[in-house]
Amino acid sequence: MSNEQEISKGLNILCIVANGDMTEDGGGVRGLSSLIILHEIMRRIENAKAIKVNPYEHFDVIAGTGTGGISACMLGRLHMPIGKAINEYVRLVEHVFSERKWGGTTMYKGTKLQEALKTMVREATGNEAEMLNEGPGRIKCKTMVFAMARHSLNASLPVLFRSYSVPTNPSPDCTIRNALYATMAHPDLFKSIDIADSGVSQSFIGGEIGCSNPLAHVLSEVKRVYPDRHVACIVSIGAGHARTIQVPKPSRWYRTQDVVVAKDMATDSERVAEEVAQRFEGRSGVYFRFNVDQGMRNMEGGTCEKLGEVTQHTKAYLQKSDTKQKLDLAIRTSVERHKAVSTIQAAGQISATIEVTRRLPGFKRCPAPTTFYTGREHENAQVIECITGGRDERRVCVVYGLGGVGKTQLALSVIERTWDKWDHVIYVDASSTEALEMSLKEFATTKHLSESYKDAISWLESCGERWLLVFDNADTPSTNIRQYIPARGRGGSVLITTRLSDLARLAAGPGAICRLSSMSPNDGTALLLKIVYSGNQCLLDKDTEAAEELVNEFGCLALAIVHAGAFIAHSPGMHVARYKSLFLSQRRRMLDEYKQLPDVAKLDGCEDTVYTTWRMCYDQLKPGSRELLWMIAYLHYDGITEEMFKRAAQNMCSKTYPLPPTDLEIQAQSLVQRYLSSFMDSDGKWDAVKFLGVIADLTSYSLIDFDRMNLTYRVHVLVHDWAKTVVPHSPELAVECTAALLSLSVDREEDAESLAFKRQLGLHVTSVLRRSPDLGTNHCNYFQEVYSCTGQWIESEILEKKLLEVFQQELGSNDIQTWSAVHALAWTYKQLGQWEKALDLQTQAVHARRTLLGEEHPETLNSMSNLALIYSDLGQYNEAKQLGVKVLEMRKSILGEEHPGTLISMSNLALTYSDLGWYNEAEQLEVQELEICKRKLGEEHPHTLTSMNNLASIYSDLGQHFKAERLGVQVLDIQKHILGEEHPDTVTSMCNLASTYADLGRYDKAEHLGAQAHNMRKRMFGEEHPDTLISMSILASTYSHLGQHDKAEQLQVQELDICKRTQGEEHPDTLICMNNLASSYSYLGQHNEAEQLMVRVLEIRKRVLGDEHPHTLVSISNLASTYSYLGRYKEAERLQVHVLNKRKHELGKEHPDTLASLSNLAWTYSHLGKWEEAEELFHGAICTAERTLGHQHPATQQYRQNLEDMRTQRDAELVSTCFRSTYRAFD
Repeated sequence: MSNEQEISKGLNILCIVANGDMTEDGGGVRGLSSLIILHEIMRRIENAKAIKVNPYEHFDVIAGTGTGGISACMLGRLHMPIGKAINEYVRLVEHVFSERKWGGTTMYKGTKLQEALKTMVREATGNEAEMLNEGPGRIKCKTMVFAMARHSLNASLPVLFRSYSVPTNPSPDCTIRNALYATMAHPDLFKSIDIADSGVSQSFIGGEIGCSNPLAHVLSEVKRVYPDRHVACIVSIGAGHARTIQVPKPSRWYRTQDVVVAKDMATDSERVAEEVAQRFEGRSGVYFRFNVDQGMRNMEGGTCEKLGEVTQHTKAYLQKSDTKQKLDLAIRTSVERHKAVSTIQAAGQISATIEVTRRLPGFKRCPAPTTFYTGREHENAQVIECITGGRDERRVCVVYGLGGVGKTQLALSVIERTWDKWDHVIYVDASSTEALEMSLKEFATTKHLSESYKDAISWLESCGERWLLVFDNADTPSTNIRQYIPARGRGGSVLITTRLSDLARLAAGPGAICRLSSMSPNDGTALLLKIVYSGNQCLLDKDTEAAEELVNEFGCLALAIVHAGAFIAHSPGMHVARYKSLFLSQRRRMLDEYKQLPDVAKLDGCEDTVYTTWRMCYDQLKPGSRELLWMIAYLHYDGITEEMFKRAAQNMCSKTYPLPPTDLEIQAQSLVQRYLSSFMDSDGKWDAVKFLGVIADLTSYSLIDFDRMNLTYRVHVLVHDWAKTVVPHSPELAVECTAALLSLSVDREEDAESLAFKRQLGLHVTSVLRRSPDLGTNHCNYFQEVYSCTGQWIESEILEKKLLEVFQQELGSNDIQTWSAVHALAWTYKQLGQWEKALDLQTQAVHARRTLLGEEHPETLNSMSNLALIYSDLGQYNEAKQLGVKVLEMRKSILGEEHPGTLISMSNLALTYSDLGWYNEAEQLEVQELEICKRKLGEEHPHTLTSMNNLASIYSDLGQHFKAERLGVQVLDIQKHILGEEHPDTVTSMCNLASTYADLGRYDKAEHLGAQAHNMRKRMFGEEHPDTLISMSILASTYSHLGQHDKAEQLQVQELDICKRTQGEEHPDTLICMNNLASSYSYLGQHNEAEQLMVRVLEIRKRVLGDEHPHTLVSISNLASTYSYLGRYKEAERLQVHVLNKRKHELGKEHPDTLASLSNLAWTYSHLGKWEEAEELFHGAICTAERTLGHQHPATQQYRQNLEDMRTQRDAELVSTCFRSTYRAFD
């Protein structure tokens, strides 16, 4: 059954009552009676439905206490069929109650109860520590179990353990078995249980102490959880009458206090049953109580024998004619599930004549909320708590927000839910002063005061009764609401709904300000479907998804959802998916169609549509505020800042463009400059106070919101759409004005503040370009600067290609602007991994700039610097080094050692040194450059962050993984804050840190972060981008470390295919991939394939990188390990000795690669029978690894294991193959 169909039906509630079963004379056996009764109920339900049905599928709520709590949990939370639940219950009773203790304060062993509960939960869920709370999305039936706080035995306050979450007063967060132990822990039978929740331990005892019949509490909880639902059927099943109890002589087994407590509990259970029965006297066919009335009074003795006796008495009870009649009615009621009473009524008094409205004689009653009211539970609770919580003080609650978010309906819902708390409810239409005073006059007349509204206010101030005064739609700024609010009044409350945020200052009391925004997506979707399918039509599968999408397009605005739902429900042939399609192409028309509906099809008496609602606010705006709204209309709806307007105003007199402006650009610039000039004072400075006054006019009507956390403004998505309809200019001119505003705000500076500002403009630039894809070149010249700062290289490429084409046509090939465009496009190609294209364009740019500007011009040096980086990308490290050294020397000479350009050259050259394997030189240069960057640019400047990231990578190359981690974590945290989580630089740092985690042996963290980064790069760049391949390689290596060699191989084969095709077989990245794949082959036992691939990699690396490059040494080491696997130990020894000596010299004795070589060679020595040499090398590797990597690092542990395996081999004189598979030899 779908969610909407469920909501249209009444709730079925099952409460299993203990009736003193958890006492000495009950011993848990009487609880079987309730399950047998339920078995008969379920049998009849299945016959009525002609299908197999479990209790959790039929009942919406199953609750219980004591043994009833055990049954409720088995049926509701553990989803047991009734037959299985009976078997489990019998097994539990026989195990727990079959043996009494010989001493102590309790009669039975709590350990046996815990064992039985663990077994039951484990067999049902597979996890004995399964939590009671099922978590979101899994709950089919809500389960409630009751216990008592040991130190607060107040019958009105039992502790409720829930299988679901609630927003306030949550249950203890505990396992199923602990909750069930708590409800069973009668203090004379079992010890109490301590349960820790949020760090605080609480002690609980059995729920039967003061709450043996929890039904009243269950109905209160149902009202809380389902405030908008109705109840169909309530079934309460007892465990047999136990009221007539004879008090025996006190003894060890028959203690007087036990029997007295049992009698109290039984009396309490029956009293509650009678009270609930009286509550439903006026509404028959809702509440059904089943309880065996004979033979259950004395169940002392052995439990096994008494179980059979309970079964016989219960079956006799079920054969009675009145029981059968009651069963028939209960089954019919629960199967039909008609809405009988509201949950609010079920939790209170019900009489034969239900009071629908309560009003003062001669006074207009308060409108009822819509029958489709949905969600807003948190806001409802907040407002109710505010207005009802002040018994001795006057409270004023202000609900404010955009027109159409549902403020009035929230107020009406609150009024209905609190109706019985007020002696007087005065509902006032506050849309105008006249209407407001008229409403108060009517109240005064009704009270026979006078015809003055002031007398009504005075009467409320002196009235000793509870009253609620509601000012609805107080949206007119000229109406002084304050003067109509009673200044005092004990027990009185005022509720105001308004679009005017300034009225929030009138609020008084806790939680008195409720800013109402859009609905949640789930509530919005539920509301739409509830309206559309109000005629009980069959829900179409495609409509559910379409409804979610349409609600998202509405920005979850309640009024738009309601109007669309009414239109769809009224229109034959219309469904949600079709409406959504029409709305996307005709937004205003589709929302305005609500006006054309006949009155009977409308869901309110208001003629206003979404757009006309906001038009009334617009008409009250000041002229300057309207113009501001026009410009905002074509920006992105979020992230709007004062800084955009301030920078544009400050730049408008000095701004230059590469091409002469078009007529449209001239007209737009004139309008924008005229408007921005109004915010400049006589000294030519920005007048912030004036701007804030203008934008405050928009916020005061809730047309835009201010985000105090991010200091930005936001417009609701539908308001944003509507705002375009009130702009007096043509759409072309309106978009051009917004484009002019943005391009005026962008500069070419690279200080941290300017770069941060440009990163904020990405969404706004995209918004303008979507509206006008053919926007002029002058704007694109600045917009590509924004995309470069945000790392949106695909978007940047589109603009730069357009710029280059226009500049070549308009300015020619000898203009410096043309070559600036070539330089920019080459850099974008580099970022996109299109290195050959980048090399071609950047080479042209270097030659042209040398010719036009000279070799020492800063722009020429920029092109040369970028060309050196492209050489590195292509694996041409020597060419990169040669050009990088030259550029650095020239920049130092021309610009100075601390110029930002010089610092960039130092960092780039350090990376080239690292690529060449010159790690010490790279570290020295990067440390020097980073110190200057921090001092000159600041720690959060993008260039500084890039340098920190580069240094972290160099530390990793040097084997200083803890240093790399500290720096990598610091960089990533700053980049997430400054650049955002999806900026390419941030994702690069994520990849590097994932690799560092793997180096440190933290493979789970490496996998999580590496997979996240790889998925982001696939989405941002595509699967064949070089950066995506790098993240794929890191992830594959992590899989290998985790022993998931099949997954590693799969990724590496895919990566190698792409690398060979896009970068060539001899590119360094391709060789890394080939090497890693070869290692995976060895791990998978495919040693011949591994050898073949490793020999190929080694041959290319020797030729391309040289014999002593660290990557070449890795290849030699891996080939040696493969020889060892193949039993060619002499060949392996020769290569490993060579690698070890080189690594000691180049990397140092403590580098992790050197330690790996020690272990590898020791391994080979052991196969050659050189036991002493092998043990000496293993000891050296272990001691150094423990000191540098830590005792728990996987490499350290592996070296220890290798030593133990070697000793075992030596002592037993086994052949080498006995433990070869346990050794990980690859670097």
